[in-house]
Amino acid sequence: MAHVARAAFDLNGFSAEYVELSGAEPYDFRSRGENHYLALHDITLTDGELSVDGLPTLHKKDLRDTITFVPKGCGIEGWCQPQPRTNRFVAMYFDPKAIREDLAGRYSERDPAPFAYSRDPQLRVTLKKLETVLRAPHVDELHAESVCLLASLEVFGVMADRQGRLSDRQIAAVTDYVEGHLQATVGLAELAAVAGLSRFHFSRAFKATTGENPHSFVQRRRISRAVTLLAQVDLPIDAIAGAVGYKGTPQFRRAFHEVMGTSPLKYRLQR
Repeated sequence: MAHVARAAFDLNGFSAEYVELSGAEPYDFRSRGENHYLALHDITLTDGELSVDGLPTLHKKDLRDTITFVPKGCGIEGWCQPQPRTNRFVAMYFDPKAIREDLAGRYSERDPAPFAYSRDPQLRVTLKKLETVLRAPHVDELHAESVCLLASLEVFGVMADRQGRLSDRQIAAVTDYVEGHLQATVGLAELAAVAGLSRFHFSRAFKATTGENPHSFVQRRRISRAVTLLAQVDLPIDAIAGAVGYKGTPQFRRAFHEVMGTSPLKYRLQR
């Protein structure tokens, strides 16, 4: 195994490295780190084995775009037979006690559980940004620290998602997207993309987090905006219907009654 390239960063509770490996010689590894470990892999193997405390032993060979998280004090060991290609990974190390204020409500005295060779689109994007920063001719420490902080926050979001729920960041992003597109058609695919999940995963996680399905959430947001617009007595009902994304007044009336228990006109007159 030969190290083709290595870049590193170490500042304010974070350290990170980007490593390229060449050669097909097998190697083994064993570690029980003092910090949390998070890595994005671009590696393919002829064979290999990974054991992490608390997880079943894995024999996955295509590790491209997979993510591994090992909390501090958790043991990890295994061996690899790399394929003859340039394999690479970006890894970061952090101790949440050093950034407790940044983690806020996501911080816990109990370390989060490990996961190995998982796929999370949003976290992958963040770690790819970290890779780009580390591979630059000169590492921008502020940029690197900011990306590491974002990744650490997202790890805690990933852990929440593994329990079937969306993170605060994902909920905020989806809400902002909906509020900015109330006049347009909002599809499940768009909402799932904002959260960085598949449509199926997003639907389940959204319901588990908010107690309602995505359609009900969007409809409630549309009607909430409509209620505000109804206060403008010179604005016709059909204009309000279009302004909040309904294709016609009948559809708007049905949705409004479903949420508010009355018609838009009666609601306006009662105000």
